[in-house]
Amino acid sequence: MIRETLAIFKNIFENRKLLLQFSFNDFKSKYAGSALGIVWAFITPLVTVLTYWFVFSQIRQQGANEEYPFIVYLVTGLIPWFFFSDSLLSATNVFREYSYLVKKVVFNVQILPTSKILSNLYTHLFFIIIGFGITSLSGIYPTLQSLQLIYYLFCLIIFLTGVTWLTSSTQPFLPDIMQFINVAMQTIMWTLPILWQPSGWIEKVLKLNPLYYIIQGYRDSFTGGAWFWEHWQYGLYFWGFTIVLLLIGSTVFRRLKPHFSDVL
Repeated sequence: MIRETLAIFKNIFENRKLLLQFSFNDFKSKYAGSALGIVWAFITPLVTVLTYWFVFSQIRQQGANEEYPFIVYLVTGLIPWFFFSDSLLSATNVFREYSYLVKKVVFNVQILPTSKILSNLYTHLFFIIIGFGITSLSGIYPTLQSLQLIYYLFCLIIFLTGVTWLTSSTQPFLPDIMQFINVAMQTIMWTLPILWQPSGWIEKVLKLNPLYYIIQGYRDSFTGGAWFWEHWQYGLYFWGFTIVLLLIGSTVFRRLKPHFSDVL
């Protein structure tokens, strides 16, 4: 199982040029038919951030964390969440979206879920820059801890890879999984430290979600918080969970792949 999982990663790496080209073309085509084009990729998340900020700043004048303004707490949590949610939703439907490629025997379908992740990465990098701009305007400037974003971004991409291998492989056989994910995402967002700060036993339970580790890590990176090795025990839990997820996802993908063309 481990060898087969590594074989998929090797295959993706060997096709990295095709992967990058495909992801960039996917990013452009997503907004090609609209008047503002790619601008929409940035407008929608910005409007969402401003809406949450206005509403919740009125409700909680002191912010979710007294160490820094609420807008900083909000943005540093939403940036990784947007990347996760957009990548998951688009990658889950990728085989149905590109069914004409899946039916071609010569096309390497293994790169398709990863291409969706990379397609959303372009927008994500833009919002990381915006995040540093907002924190700097709030008096919180980049520090050495900011370099941790590279590590936590890697964590998020690998975690997404395992999740999307699983969801994209099952979607052709279970079309309703998209509706399930849409509902689940609304619930999951409220269990993460994005709009509020859990504490006590609730926090311990919610930390079972690996996304908690990533979002808290992003926030530490933006605000000069703890180094990732200071949470080494939680880090071991995250990587243990993620490796198991990769093994399950690769197994499901490998077994269902031969049947994609039959159901699409």
